[in-house]
Amino acid sequence: MSETQPKPYATRRSVISAPSSGHLPPQALDLEAAVLGAALLEADAQRTLLAILPTEDVFYCPAHQQVYLAIRDLVQRGDHADLLTVTQQLRQRGTLDRTGGPYFVAGLTSRINSAAHFETHCRLLQEQHARRVVIRVGTELTAHGYDQTRDPLELLANAQAHLTGLHRALETRPGQTAADAFEPTFERLTQAVQQQGLTGVPTGLAALDGLTGGWQPGDLIILAARPGMGKTAALLHFARTAALDHGHHTAAFSLEMPTLQLMQRMVASEVPGYSNSDLRRGNLPGGLEQVAHIRQQAQRIKTHGHQLYIDDTPGLSIQQLRAKCARLHAQQPLSLVLVDYIQLMRGDTKGNREQEVGSISRGLKELAKELNAPVIALSQLSRDVEKRGGEKRPMLSDLRESGSIEQDADCIIFLWRGEYYNITEYEDGTATADTVLFDMAKHRNGATDEVVAACNLRRGVFTDLLNVRI
Repeated sequence: MSETQPKPYATRRSVISAPSSGHLPPQALDLEAAVLGAALLEADAQRTLLAILPTEDVFYCPAHQQVYLAIRDLVQRGDHADLLTVTQQLRQRGTLDRTGGPYFVAGLTSRINSAAHFETHCRLLQEQHARRVVIRVGTELTAHGYDQTRDPLELLANAQAHLTGLHRALETRPGQTAADAFEPTFERLTQAVQQQGLTGVPTGLAALDGLTGGWQPGDLIILAARPGMGKTAALLHFARTAALDHGHHTAAFSLEMPTLQLMQRMVASEVPGYSNSDLRRGNLPGGLEQVAHIRQQAQRIKTHGHQLYIDDTPGLSIQQLRAKCARLHAQQPLSLVLVDYIQLMRGDTKGNREQEVGSISRGLKELAKELNAPVIALSQLSRDVEKRGGEKRPMLSDLRESGSIEQDADCIIFLWRGEYYNITEYEDGTATADTVLFDMAKHRNGATDEVVAACNLRRGVFTDLLNVRI
């Protein structure tokens, strides 16, 4: 390879510069040449190359990167990539001379007879690339760690983003035939029957479980409503159900309310007879003795609360959220993540607010897939709901910055309380007093429907309303 590598690229380091120790970054130039040479000889190898190695950065040698890009351009256009067409494509890209000319391209195939073990060679290149990325991230963390102007959490979030992307690239899984997937499909069906249809994290409401099968792994669920509908109370209900009732490792991120206020609400929901307002104002006739009594009644939170992690960091960015979840998930796999709420988060995209919210919703969906756990995020609705006549029922278009949220979400549930709008009855004659309607407006993997639950918002308690389903 050293005889054919062109001088203009001889001293360049394409992906990462060598550390100060003088060690060369991990690389396998012979393998790179072999992989590209095989791809130039066989069309099947070209398709495998692009499927396993989706970016030119996997190649350490800049000349090899240019040949890869030429092959990719040709295949994406539907053209065949061989010595002549790749040479011509390099010429059109203006990189042929810098790559080493036709002689360099021809030299890639000089020692290749077939594409045997081609996939194995691609995987080995992935491993070398992974080592370079880890070195780069570590080097950047070290260098930036001395910079007092940089936010350490932002540094960790950026590092986590690099490593998460690398993990997804290395985790490329081959497809399988329908015959191979047959038995696992019926294993899942058997499990669903045994669990009476509850295949995800329980919601704590039988009617809602019947509609969703529980919160499903990998799903992004948007819980949206106008103020006063009980969004935060519902979120805490789902957190308590998962963590305290069923022992699921749950993480709740509150960008609006401090941890102690959330805890106060949880205590009110655990102890009958006291509202959240009573506890906030200390309105307890029995004084300190009453505090001791409430403390005893709320012991379940202390006993099982280690399964519920609460983070009240204000202005959390999507990358910081993903970094925090990755750390928690490494300690103990997360079963459920809850976020209150989307409009208070910071996105990665610097531009208008709609683009920023779009980066947040995409990040939340990616987080759900990374953790293989449901993510429930609250979202505000626009004031257009209040301007509407009649029942003022929300619609998908009422989601603020709705385009990306609607596209990324697997489920969108609107909370609506007719009582709030002085509507006394539902269409079937059921009283709206002390109830909330869960309107499943989007359900990617199931039916859309409406479920009514009993609620006591003073205590933040939600229960099934028997035999009511609109």
